[in-house]
Amino acid sequence: MSEMALQRDIGAYVSNQIALAPNVIISADTPDGVEQNGVNFDRQSFTNESEPPLSAVLAIPFNVAGGTTLADSWTVNVQLQESPEGTTFVDVTFKDGTTRSDNTIIADTDDTAFVADGVLSVKINLAPLKRFVRIQVTPTFVGTTAATKILSIGGVFVTGGSNIIPAA
Repeated sequence: MSEMALQRDIGAYVSNQIALAPNVIISADTPDGVEQNGVNFDRQSFTNESEPPLSAVLAIPFNVAGGTTLADSWTVNVQLQESPEGTTFVDVTFKDGTTRSDNTIIADTDDTAFVADGVLSVKINLAPLKRFVRIQVTPTFVGTTAATKILSIGGVFVTGGSNIIPAA
């Protein structure tokens, strides 16, 4: 019995779109705890597909800097909104009845030059949503020390082909 490996360019069917412009949040400063609107994501802007993407992963790369001897954390609340025209957005209610996804970033260090990098990943079902989608992100410092923490954060929607099977 023989096997044949098909070469497929899966990367050609993966797209990304900016979801949240990069921003810097400093603990106890103005953007700390303030809701930020993401970029409008037009699901019909994918010209290579006959239908818009049905699912996506929201990737939120982050970088935390600033040291302390105690564990500190950021709570990053992610809210999804939708709109048929891209003007008036309303909150999307998830299956569990909530409208927010709470995520925690923990920075535990004893070095003042400490830096932590990572990516928060939130899976999103786009199928029932309207044409335009955006996120709202609220990063909030939860620590107890007076040390200044700096959170660099952004966001990207990563989608795949909705109804296309890559050709061999």
